[in-house]
Amino acid sequence: MSFLNKIYLLGLIVIITGCQTMPPHKNCYVADFKLRGYYNGDCQNSKAHGNGIAIGKDKYEGEFVNGYAHGQGIFVWGDEASFEGQFINGVPQVPHVGCYVADPRLRGKYNGECREGKAHGHGKAIGIDVYEGGFLNGNLNGNGTYIWYNKDRYIGQFKNGKAHGRGVMKFIDGTEKAGEWINNQPTN
Repeated sequence: MSFLNKIYLLGLIVIITGCQTMPPHKNCYVADFKLRGYYNGDCQNSKAHGNGIAIGKDKYEGEFVNGYAHGQGIFVWGDEASFEGQFINGVPQVPHVGCYVADPRLRGKYNGECREGKAHGHGKAIGIDVYEGGFLNGNLNGNGTYIWYNKDRYIGQFKNGKAHGRGVMKFIDGTEKAGEWINNQPTN
């Protein structure tokens, strides 16, 4: 086969296979804002519905219902921690032992004080990440230490499950960011 025939055949293969791939849906709604950016998959009533992949700050591949990760799937957070399993309305159904902890990355094992089936008071939650400190109705609240699976850590105050108040973020590379935090964001 001549060189020109090979180029022609290669071009023909690219055209044929390129026409068979589904383009990403630009107008297909994905509920989790951290997954917005790119979506490729089934779409119904302008919402991700069926099998698909959504990539934004985080990534999810699996089943969707009405824009939410729902059913079997794999969720990969931006820091590369992941969970594979069942999702209901965007929430990973991580099995846990002990009281309920709202943060899905902390579900797995809980030791500490409980009230009405929820972490309340001082406790330690171990899941993909680890947290030890205060809880209020299942949410991180008061003083505590949150350690991500990559060993970065935040030591300080929490409110409604987020870093809020005085605290210091210590990164694995040795750098630190200390100061006031509001809703997981440093103010300075």
